Order: sequence, then structure tokens, then C-alpha cells
Amino acid sequence: MRWLRRLLAFRFRQPANTALWLYVRCSRCGEAIQVRVDRRYDLASEWRDPGESGPAYTMHKDIVGERCFQRISVDVGFDAGFKIVEQRIRGGEFLTEEAYQSLKTSFTE
Repeated sequence: MRWLRRLLAFRFRQPANTALWLYVRCSRCGEAIQVRVDRRYDLASEWRDPGESGPAYTMHKDIVGERCFQRISVDVGFDAGFKIVEQRIRGGEFLTEEAYQSLKTSFTE
């Protein structure tokens, strides 16, 4: 029975927090969109020579909201600590988490 307890303990471990969140607003309809980025699958490693500058990881996502079908293209560069070092967006604008929350609460009221 000890092997069964070990197996169940292994299966029900809490996964590591691998999510990063981006917040964008559509330039056409104004919808605020929350986007989940998984560090394990969505980021591409950028191999650099020693001393070469630039992001350690890059990500490209195409986002479509629920209200309209305009595509929002996002390119983001991250450093080795997963902090944003560069970002570009087409079809929308980046929001902070606070701006996203305020837009969501004002939209639902």
C-alpha cells in the first residue's frame, strides 16, 4: 500500500506556476483581453553569444477577442528572469493589470 500512497502523492502535486499574463485592448472595439502565456510552451529560447545583447526568450501570439474578429499580433521579448524587455503590438494596445481590471469592471456595470 505504500507504493499506492507514493503514486497518489506524486500525481496530486501542485504544478509550478508557469503562467505569465498579458493584457491588451483591441483598437477596433475597445475590448480588454487577458492572455495567458505558458513559459514552458509559448516562449522560444534565443541563443546568444556571450556579451551579445537582446532578449533571452521571445514570444509571438495572435489574439482574437470575443466581440470582434480583428487579429491582434503581439511580439514580446523576455530576459532570463521572464521580465518583459521589449514589446510590439499591431491592432491593439498593451494594458497594465490595473487598467485591465478597471475596464472589465466598468464594462460589466
